[in-house]
Amino acid sequence: MNDPQNQPIDVEDQRAWLIDHKAATGMSWTDLEKRIGRSAGTLSQFGSAKGYGGDEKGVAEQVYRYQQQLHSQAAFAVTAPELPSFFAGPTASEIITILSYGQRGRIVVIATGAGMGKTKAIDHYRASVSNVWKATIRPSSAGVMNMLLAVLAALGERDVTGPPNKLSQLIIDKVRNSGGLIVIDEAQHLSEKSLEELRSLHDETGVGIALAGNISVLSRLEGGTRKANFAQLFSRVGMRMVRAQPLQGDADALCDAWEIGDGKIITAIREICQKPGALRGATMTLELAHMIAASEGQPMNAGHVRDCWAQLSTRQIAV
Repeated sequence: MNDPQNQPIDVEDQRAWLIDHKAATGMSWTDLEKRIGRSAGTLSQFGSAKGYGGDEKGVAEQVYRYQQQLHSQAAFAVTAPELPSFFAGPTASEIITILSYGQRGRIVVIATGAGMGKTKAIDHYRASVSNVWKATIRPSSAGVMNMLLAVLAALGERDVTGPPNKLSQLIIDKVRNSGGLIVIDEAQHLSEKSLEELRSLHDETGVGIALAGNISVLSRLEGGTRKANFAQLFSRVGMRMVRAQPLQGDADALCDAWEIGDGKIITAIREICQKPGALRGATMTLELAHMIAASEGQPMNAGHVRDCWAQLSTRQIAV
């Protein structure tokens, strides 16, 4: 990869490449603006027959950087494996069962450790059945107003304005008698008032509510001084799942999805899945190990997995 400032850049070559690239991809100048870092108007003029009357060399250098980025990504794609799509290990299957129960008009809670495939299972369920809406909560959307806006966005209502009571009523009108399920992902960020607002929406409409997040989701509802504050909500929780680490069956399902039959690799993946990062960490390890093995022209083995986990973690595993 070359630094365009340390070598001559042919402006006409970059102009011709940009014109051809735009035609081949069907992207607009606005699309290219986001990727190259120059305004759509400047790129349009640079890519016209008349040329650009401004700093053509500067534009050509940015086009060249973008071209090198594409070449780098293409080279990466040669060795990067196609990651398996959703796979149903026991934890994912249990999450789907709980979501299905929640859609019967219940409040359910899903609390898992990081990297256990919770969100992928939710997305799979949402893609498989009708009237499932997922709102992901960030720390910035913990309060009632922002939570309601997140739910409305999940319902397809964006750029809505008005006080919280108006937004709440809009949600009520949309979900009443829908047989639907509102999934609140990363629910550990919700404030007490937001949780109470969701309980109220459930009580008034009968819509299912799934609170999904890390282990603190459940501990907030049933522990410490807040237990009394959440008594009305907690009494309505019809089903819950608390799992800090994946099961061995989850690790084996991941290996099946990767079509791994090597017993040493399977043992290593089982151990990795018990460490911080769980299935996500194991997936990243397998992806990197697969790429390194491909670059060496040999099948992936346990040594590749061991070396890649060592790169991704400060703790090594025995293989």
